[in-house]
Amino acid sequence: MKNKFLAAMILLVLGGATLGVGVGVGYAITSNFLPEAEVVEEVGTVTSVRINPLTIPIDPSEPSIADIIPQVKDAVVSISVYANINRPFGGVMPGSGSGFIFYKDDDYVYIATNNHVIENVTQIFISLDDNENVQAHVIGTYEGSDLAVIAVSRAELDEKGVPYTVATLGDSDAMRMGDTVLAIGNAMGEGQTVTKGIVSATGLTITVNDPNTRLSLTLDVMQTDAAVNRGNSGGPLLNQHGEVIGIVTAKLMGSDIEGMGYALPINEARLILEDLKQTGSVRQPFMGIHPEDFSEFMRGLFNMPYTGVLVRHVVPDSPAEAAGMLPGDLIIYFEGERITGTIDLNEQLVGVRPGDEVAVTVFRDGELVDLRIVLGVEGR
Repeated sequence: MKNKFLAAMILLVLGGATLGVGVGVGYAITSNFLPEAEVVEEVGTVTSVRINPLTIPIDPSEPSIADIIPQVKDAVVSISVYANINRPFGGVMPGSGSGFIFYKDDDYVYIATNNHVIENVTQIFISLDDNENVQAHVIGTYEGSDLAVIAVSRAELDEKGVPYTVATLGDSDAMRMGDTVLAIGNAMGEGQTVTKGIVSATGLTITVNDPNTRLSLTLDVMQTDAAVNRGNSGGPLLNQHGEVIGIVTAKLMGSDIEGMGYALPINEARLILEDLKQTGSVRQPFMGIHPEDFSEFMRGLFNMPYTGVLVRHVVPDSPAEAAGMLPGDLIIYFEGERITGTIDLNEQLVGVRPGDEVAVTVFRDGELVDLRIVLGVEGR
């Protein structure tokens, strides 16, 4: 179960026209010093001691930040956007953001970024070297996770001689509080910059308030204390090996607040990015039930041994019906994870896709029953 954290003043940071923030962190290695000799000098009545340092070689298994940057910088893009504004005399509002290349095929290079970076804009340009600009177009967006995929022509990049590479995706579940991380982003629209910090917390749920749309968005994130600025949104959060473990998306702002930035874990984002790349939309998994929370109060009232998700109705010809699920079943495990309510069930469904076969355990007539459900596609 994820920790719940409500940030009423979290603002998306896009830079320029919109608000948005990127957070990033990196892995720094500090050289250690040991005394080689002590030199004592008499200066009048004052004695000073000078220590001549002997540098200990850096452990090659712990790379320097300066060694990581060349490996990943050609996968990080600066994004410039332009939006028409409905104000007296009209006009165009510029904005900025960041992104990273996560896939390429024979024709296109695919870039991950935040939805709020490219939402409601009329033109998108990307730069990999802070000099050459290439026009990009939107492949797909998913507001629910604030993610988007844009693409640029490989032929145009090659024609302009712009180097590019595909970022390596890491394992965000392996990150711990205190792990060092890096972020590279288009801070303040000025081109690539690097910041570093640590993972301050994992498994948080935040509510983001967008002042431009007056809408709230709930996101599962990791927190970092790395410095973030307008234009960093959509940029990668890297581990000490230069692997992408998060996508910078928001920060907590205020005169008395420092170092509270947030990134979408890559393990949750990668499935959404793949859907957006392939279909332009996110395919929602479909079980085919009408669920209801079966709370601790209900458990006691009906003298049941478990809390969970009560199946009120099974949709005809649905995956749940095909697997043998019945009205009145109480879902208590999904893929081995304990389910105590609909929030738990929804969190588990985020990590699966249509076509996946999942293990579900229900409590029925005093017994535990194991079911295998092949998930369908929502809306079909």
